[in-house]
Amino acid sequence: MKKNIFLRTAFIFVIPVALMVIFTLASEGFGFHSTYIVLGQTMLPLVMALGVSFTFVVGIFEMSVGAQVILSGVVGGILCRYFGMPGLFIGSIGTGLLCGVAMGLVYRFLRIPTMVISLGMMMVFEVIAQFLTKGSGYVSVEGNVSQLGAPPYNFIIAAIAGVIYYFIFHKTKFGHGIRALGCNDYVAVNLGMNNNKLKFQTYVLGGMFYGIAGVLTICYAGSISAKMELGSLSMMFPPIISVLIGLQLVKFVNVFPLTILIGAYSVTVLSSGMIAVGLPAQMQNLVTGIFMLAVMIFSTNSTSVGKLAERRRIRKSLAR
Repeated sequence: MKKNIFLRTAFIFVIPVALMVIFTLASEGFGFHSTYIVLGQTMLPLVMALGVSFTFVVGIFEMSVGAQVILSGVVGGILCRYFGMPGLFIGSIGTGLLCGVAMGLVYRFLRIPTMVISLGMMMVFEVIAQFLTKGSGYVSVEGNVSQLGAPPYNFIIAAIAGVIYYFIFHKTKFGHGIRALGCNDYVAVNLGMNNNKLKFQTYVLGGMFYGIAGVLTICYAGSISAKMELGSLSMMFPPIISVLIGLQLVKFVNVFPLTILIGAYSVTVLSSGMIAVGLPAQMQNLVTGIFMLAVMIFSTNSTSVGKLAERRRIRKSLAR
């Protein structure tokens, strides 16, 4: 039993270790000695991925992730000027929650497709963030505040977010509800679960984590820039890939925040490794796109492959 658990735990590290080996061989400046730096860069996509996973589990493809993170960081940065660090956290997390509430209300009362909701609200959030920056396009924070975006402070913030997530997802009625809804929404509704209420809550809780990500975003660079014309759209891809990887790995180790961390670290290794190798931006986008497609193809077909393998095993046993 212990050996089986050890093998399962070791298996979830296959993807990041393989990527580290590839880029270590491909670049002299990149290697396992870069692990601490890469891990520090992983905290932001990790927290974003925690928020994404709530809606993703129940079948909602959320495209306004980046816009919510940026708007949260902008409001937090503005309040930080007047109230210091408490203003940063209250402004960012509070704005993230409000964004989640807005998304949830639009979903619940307008009855329009979630893809349309996320695209429309993304543009709304981008405009609000641009308006709040008063034409300058960015908001900055002082050096003593920006250190929160660097180790070890970002590790502490992400760890707190991970513990909160673990409790919500694995230990609450809400967590069991969204997992049931994600497995089979028809059965879950027939068992008495409120589909609309649960999805509303996923938007709100996702917004809370986007607010935390807003803190890490503005602190990482010391400033945050508003985006326009769907400029925030690209921010959704790293957390989505992280969640997709996490969903596959959770079959081996049933600790979703841990497997999402492995997914986020893998994506960060891929991004940092391509930069170390010297790939141009267009090639980086190409490789990231291919990697995302590969993960999605595997994620989509793994269940079918598993069922097919099980059928073959049964047929062989019956033929004996």
